Amino acid sequence: MIRGIVVIGLAFTVLLPLGVAMTLISLIDIFSTGFLNVVFAVFGLIYSVVGYVAYKYIVQGSAAGIGLFESLLAFSLTWLLVPAFFSIPLLLYLGIPPVDALFESISGFTGTGLTVLVGLDTLKPSVLVWRAFMQWTGELGIIVFATVLMPFIWRFSHILYSLERPVRIFISLKRTAYRVFQLYVVITVTGIIACVITGMSVLDAVVHVMTAIATGGMSTYDANYERVYEYAPLSIYPITVLMFLGGVSFSVLSLLIAREFKRAWLNEEFKAYLYLTLAAIVLPLVLVLPRVNWSVADALIRGSFNVLSGFTTTGFNIGSIASLPVDIKALTIVLMFIGSMSFSTVGGIKVVRLVILIKALKSYVTSTISGGVVQPLVKLGDSMLEEREVFNNLLIIILHFTSVLTGAFLVKVFMPTADLLDALFETTSAASAVGLSTGITSLHAPLGVKLVLIVLMYMGRLEYMPLLALIGLLVYRKHPVLVK
Repeated sequence: MIRGIVVIGLAFTVLLPLGVAMTLISLIDIFSTGFLNVVFAVFGLIYSVVGYVAYKYIVQGSAAGIGLFESLLAFSLTWLLVPAFFSIPLLLYLGIPPVDALFESISGFTGTGLTVLVGLDTLKPSVLVWRAFMQWTGELGIIVFATVLMPFIWRFSHILYSLERPVRIFISLKRTAYRVFQLYVVITVTGIIACVITGMSVLDAVVHVMTAIATGGMSTYDANYERVYEYAPLSIYPITVLMFLGGVSFSVLSLLIAREFKRAWLNEEFKAYLYLTLAAIVLPLVLVLPRVNWSVADALIRGSFNVLSGFTTTGFNIGSIASLPVDIKALTIVLMFIGSMSFSTVGGIKVVRLVILIKALKSYVTSTISGGVVQPLVKLGDSMLEEREVFNNLLIIILHFTSVLTGAFLVKVFMPTADLLDALFETTSAASAVGLSTGITSLHAPLGVKLVLIVLMYMGRLEYMPLLALIGLLVYRKHPVLVK
């Protein structure tokens, strides 16, 4: 009973910094309308107090005794409770249905970027900045939460995430977290300055840079980044760079900033990421130019930009995704499924797992051909992976694939008129935390479709394994004989 209270307290503690942030963001409207956002201010203060009380009187001094099961439960609950709590201010302020408010909040904190809102162009600055902040802090929070706030799940995440485990830039976890935050802030501020210089308004620059580096993709306009590109075309350069950087591992970013380019190049995942980035830019040109009446500039902007946005799981778009050629949609689905590098802000299976999959297949084929003389070993960099590590990584790929296909089937059930490829595009976008949409996600989408996408966004961001492990531990506690 006491441990259960502590678990809930841990989940509530996260409300403290987020509540303070919402309170501060509510003040932004004073500069445009002369009045603060009262709903945001009130709920921000309430959540700040609740978070402080939870930390002071429940968590402090008690978390050290929390075990593996409680740690997993707190981690999983946080990603449900935080979006649920912060959907309430959106519900009251915007006057939207509860499911739509929850959808928007889940999409924000998971860094997905799918939206059911319309009329973004007319929303108050506080709402637009809050949507961006949800993505900015949500994507960073995954890492900080695992490395600082919940160090007691470090051993568990090491086992289940294998190479996707939180990476140490320094020996100290605290120093690593500070370094990650420092990189995040420096890139964000630099990006805002660059975007303002290229012609973006300050509000648009703040929102789009925060969601670009977080690979989130929420915008200030219904037309998404396309509207910004229309009045500030040069902004496509810093935005593209930010999308690319958002997909790079924080450990590699640290090496690049330190000008240790040789060490960065030795990272196999980074090399594969560079090759896939090149493919995301070049393949749309190869596929489109010979048969579609687009100029090279159109192919780069409407093709390569959107595909790269999908690969980095950012979700910015220029032009209609629904009207893209079928082969470009298919290419984007594949790259969205992969995602970018581990220990970054992206979704998807991550490039490192693709590398492991290819190496594992090659190794097992070689072993089979040799009649077992050659052992099926998988080496990544200087490390030889254990069979368990390879299995765990391949299992996540299978789970992601199964979730996407099941989701697409359910979308077709709830929305029979939807094209199958578009349904697959939508569920891949949701499960990989991308945010690009073919139009299935909308205010008028069936309730079943919205619920399917909410579940996919949640499971995809947690990467399935913590939830499965939590269920496994629960079954073991109740029926240990079954597990044995």
